Amino acid sequence: MKFIFKYLIVLSVLINLVTGCSKGGSNPPVVVPDITKPTISITKPAAGQNFVAGNTIPFEVTFTDNEALKNYDVTISKNTLGSLALKNVPTSVPFTYTRTTSGISGKSQTITITDIILPANTATQIITVGSYNIKVNCSDASSNATSQTLVININ
Repeated sequence: MKFIFKYLIVLSVLINLVTGCSKGGSNPPVVVPDITKPTISITKPAAGQNFVAGNTIPFEVTFTDNEALKNYDVTISKNTLGSLALKNVPTSVPFTYTRTTSGISGKSQTITITDIILPANTATQIITVGSYNIKVNCSDASSNATSQTLVININ
């Protein structure tokens, strides 16, 4: 009788261990933080592409992330070192453009921007020629961020 009683106790403990483990046990699931940065692929314009005043700059970019995208921004700018202003000479003005967008979602999204228009030169103002940087930033839902820069020319 003692043998059967001991056998039932051992069997009961084993059953509790097996069924407890199959229900997930008492350990919470391990949460792995997202540390993967999104990727940026600029498909338009081409690096080194030339534009003139009055042109529209075609722009297309694809953002991809392993979890979820959050926001992006696009900035076009030229570094200037200061200038000399002369009377009765058209002023050279560097072109700038900025777009910031939040609320993008999903793991991959392609964005096409059609409103990047270089202003036409006028008698009193001309666009500064030279190299311009198009800088694209993107972050995901876990605040991982990345950026990519592309150089274009305004002639």
